[in-house]
Amino acid sequence: MEKGYWKKGVKRLPIYTKNVIFYIPIMFRFAFIAFFAVLFLGCGEYESKVVLGHDWNPTAKVVVDTTSVFKPNDIIVIEMDNGNKPFKAVEVELRIYQGESEHIMFKRAIAVKGTDAKAFLKGPNSEPLLARKILKTSTPGTYRVAFFIGDSMIAQKKMELVK
Repeated sequence: MEKGYWKKGVKRLPIYTKNVIFYIPIMFRFAFIAFFAVLFLGCGEYESKVVLGHDWNPTAKVVVDTTSVFKPNDIIVIEMDNGNKPFKAVEVELRIYQGESEHIMFKRAIAVKGTDAKAFLKGPNSEPLLARKILKTSTPGTYRVAFFIGDSMIAQKKMELVK
């Protein structure tokens, strides 16, 4: 053996040998595995959400001017966004509770198509839906908007009514 390869019992590989080429694909394998592990962990399942707002964009089919604080005479538009996956039911139920209690202030079934990933509750353009009409009260407080399929809740959000 040539001098310089062994020094105090530690094996040192020269830079330009066939052994180094063997180690490079192993590094790429680890990098490949790490890349896809991060990719799959980052691409989790989309979580359903409730979006509240004052206005509706019919061309994009989204709620605009989003907020969770409303006055009694404010227009309210409620959207249930299920991501890119369509609903597995033909009907989604909207329930509005007062605070953290189980007292239902408002309840309505919303029909959805099998290809829809969003459900909306909004009034017609001629008579928009007002916060006091949907809550049936003008009393300030915290309310909980929840969407259900059957008995299982799929999303919820808190909203506040102020004077």
